[in-house]
Amino acid sequence: MDERIRFAQAVELTTATYDRVARNYAERNETRPQHWSDRMEQFVDRLAEAAERHPVPEPGRPGDDITLEEYLNYVPVLDAGCGPGRDARALAAHGLPVLGIDLSQGMLDEAQERTARRLPTGSIRYALMDLRRLELPDACCLGVWCSASLLHVPRRVAPRAVAELARVARADAPFVFFLKERAVGREPERMEPYPYGEDQGRLRFYAYYTADEARALLEGAGLTIDDQTTLPHSDGPQVPGWVTILAHKA
Repeated sequence: MDERIRFAQAVELTTATYDRVARNYAERNETRPQHWSDRMEQFVDRLAEAAERHPVPEPGRPGDDITLEEYLNYVPVLDAGCGPGRDARALAAHGLPVLGIDLSQGMLDEAQERTARRLPTGSIRYALMDLRRLELPDACCLGVWCSASLLHVPRRVAPRAVAELARVARADAPFVFFLKERAVGREPERMEPYPYGEDQGRLRFYAYYTADEARALLEGAGLTIDDQTTLPHSDGPQVPGWVTILAHKA
């Protein structure tokens, strides 16, 4: 079957599943694995270095009710595919302004519920947005954190999504990506049922990449790879692991 037909509704089906399972997903994934924390520390360090080379204006702490256009004046870090906001809150804890975007309204509702309106440090704004067509101006983001989001985008349109992420990032901006690893002999794309809770069986689309395929995807958008690691899944070798990449926009 033509892959364009087989996965024609892949993103829509996955979004509908996340709308339904957002609470269950958030409860199961509130704790960040150690490698995620390590990558975030690297990412935050690179953000500071980039800001030193390309200073960002400090107009003051944003209020609660400003528009997205006004919020972009703070040159936020983009959490691309933020889900229930776990990583957005961790980034804000480093004193950063964060823009968390997701295509699932259910996930964004969960993120809002789990995020205090006034944070002790940093700030977060959430918005409904599609990675493939970001409603953001060029060079408006200090960096891009993209954890386990591209794995739900069909491989044929993933280059468009990465190009959009590169477009909205400032020069020298750091990027972090977590992609699902494609093992030898494994199909590159497939639909998988959500395995937990009362909504188990609802479908999610998954795209898998070898280390070389992941590198080619990012380099095709003009990004420079700084570090790449293949990480086994914590549930064992029978579950696909992760390709994690630290990169930057030249």
